[in-house]
Amino acid sequence: MGLYIGWRCPHYLWDCFRIGDESKCFCGHLLREHQIVSDISVPCNVNQCRCLMFCFIPSRPEEVGQFWLRRRASFDPKAWRAQCRCKHNHEDHAATGSHPCRVKGCCCNCFESNFLCAACDRRWEEHQTFFETEETRRRGGRPHGTDAVNTWHRPL
Repeated sequence: MGLYIGWRCPHYLWDCFRIGDESKCFCGHLLREHQIVSDISVPCNVNQCRCLMFCFIPSRPEEVGQFWLRRRASFDPKAWRAQCRCKHNHEDHAATGSHPCRVKGCCCNCFESNFLCAACDRRWEEHQTFFETEETRRRGGRPHGTDAVNTWHRPL
């Protein structure tokens, strides 16, 4: 048995991204730094991190359709962060709840992406990170088992 891990907009049947060990959580830590207890419990293992559930955030401009950024001579891919409409990045926002901005003087009470998903053209906040069993995917009419790519699920 294994879990299929991904990110999608619940309005659609397809998955926008597959999530792997190097995928980044809103808390700033990678999936491999979270403990997958079950499909509904994936807390962060990093000391003093308050993240209780892995919540995917794009960590590369290509994931939000900003392919042209890599062509700029001054672009640093390691410095790129997903931005909120308040102009602060996701690491300036709380890792839990509605993700309010923590920058002093900013009135932003929830993270609202200034980008669209490259797969479905919807905002980050309209998506969900999912951890699904093969049975859940079958019931939902989504690819599973031999219909899915071999690397799509990981053992529990």
